[in-house]
Parts: sequence; C-alpha cells; structure tokens
Amino acid sequence: MNNKLKHVLIGMAKGSISAAFPCIGGALNEALFEVRGRIAQHRINNFVESFLIQLNDLGIIVDEKIISSEDFNDIYAAIIKRVVDTKNEFKLKIFKDILASMLTTPYQSDFTETFLDLVTRLDFMEIEILKMFEHTGRSGSMDISEGYDGSISMLNSTSHKDQIIEKIRVESAHLSIIESHGKYEFYICDLISKALLIDTKTTGNTYNDLAKEGLTHLYITDFGKEFLKFIRNS
Repeated sequence: MNNKLKHVLIGMAKGSISAAFPCIGGALNEALFEVRGRIAQHRINNFVESFLIQLNDLGIIVDEKIISSEDFNDIYAAIIKRVVDTKNEFKLKIFKDILASMLTTPYQSDFTETFLDLVTRLDFMEIEILKMFEHTGRSGSMDISEGYDGSISMLNSTSHKDQIIEKIRVESAHLSIIESHGKYEFYICDLISKALLIDTKTTGNTYNDLAKEGLTHLYITDFGKEFLKFIRNS
C-alpha cells in the first residue's frame, strides 16, 4: 500500500507544481529551469517518503476515498507548492502534521491559505513565542442577555519578555545582549503585524496603561489560537 500511495502522492504533487514552472527560452534560462526542477522533485520525493514513514509510525490507515477527496487534494496541492520552496525541517514537520490530521480529523477553516503562509513566513522561535501566550486573551461572554446590565468577559495578558530573550540567547549564542533585545522586538512586532498577538499598551485607555512598557504585556488573538489549533490538530 505504501508504494502505491507513494506513487499517487508524487503524481499528485507533480500535477500541483507543473503550472509553477512555465516554459522559458534561452539556454541559460532552460538550464536554470532544469536545476530548479530537479531540486523541486528531490524535495517532493523526500517529503512524501518521510510523510509515509510518519503515517506508519502513527499507525494511520489511509482511506483511498480521503486521498481522492476534493478537500484533501486542495490542501495537499497548497502544501506541496510551499514544500518545493523550503528545506527547513521544522516547517516540513508542521506540513506533515497538517496532512496527517486531514486523514484522521479534518479541520475546516476559512484561513487555510493564510495559515499555510504563516507556517512559511514564521520561524521556529516565533511559533514557540506564540505558544507561550496560548492561555491569554479573551474568555467568557460579551453577549448581554435581556434584563442584564453587564457582561461576563475577561482579558488576560502576560509578559514572557525575560524568558523569550533567554531563549533567543540560547538559540543564537553569537548575539550580544543588546542584539538579543533587538531580535525580541522584531519577533513581537512581527507577530503583532500578523494579527497573532496584541500589545496591551495599544489597547489601554487609562493613565496606568499608557505608562506601561510597550511590547511587554501581550495576549494572543482568537486568530492566533485558531492558527495554533490548525498546525497541531491531531
């Protein structure tokens, strides 16, 4: 079954990326096209083989109806297009986890393409940072029932600045202390710009809030929580 499935998946992958390599003229362009094609095929083969090993290790029995389903084909094609552009093992592992989950507990989202782009754009440290804030954010209810004058809602934020900077220094020992702080600021600003985290300083409207240090007390957005659920739904 694995050999048959391997050929099916590789065949599906070839079909998915054929449009990504248009015909181009000139000897140099044709040579570059051939090299890029070989790299892409190598990455696809490695990805499919390691994915099959993962399925075997997890004891997942593949239903041929799921493999041929529209939903699986859509997300497989979207992932393969990103696989050919990366050799980062961390990102490839996330892509395999997503595909494995689609075979057992499919996860529907309006943000599938956006989430896959985020896997491509975020690095290991940014996803680890996001996980630290997983239990922050809004909870309760903001709906107001008839005859009730208030709402039951909580907004929980926290700071992991020291912990994150320490992780950065462990992962990038060549950085100075000031450079580590700079990288912390980049990571937090990047996560905020992608609507994954919110800086409480930007949402406060009291004097105490305005006096807080920026990029320190943060909370995860609902979009950020859905992204984490998407990449590790299993």
